[in-house]
Amino acid sequence: MNSIQNIQQLREFLTVYNTLSERCFNACARDYTTSTLTKDEGSCVSQCIDKQMLVNRRFMLVFAEQAPKALFKQGEQSPTEAIKSAKPEQTPASQTTETPTVEEDK
Repeated sequence: MNSIQNIQQLREFLTVYNTLSERCFNACARDYTTSTLTKDEGSCVSQCIDKQMLVNRRFMLVFAEQAPKALFKQGEQSPTEAIKSAKPEQTPASQTTETPTVEEDK
């Protein structure tokens, strides 16, 4: 199961990397007559990557801060606490001794 998680993490990383690469390439590449980037294009790509990484980092920090608040509102029990405090249902004695009857069609 651990290898499945590793594959999923690799797939997610490659998706993010490909999206970032495509976005910065489309925003910065202007001269298609050479196989190398110009100085302006190179600095644009560097700035684009830096900006996207900072945005992604900020997004993850805000998500890590806000997600627990949204999932577990203050004053409410967490799911783990609710399960621990729940008592098993007790069935009435009349239900445990009776057997269901089945009526036959005539």
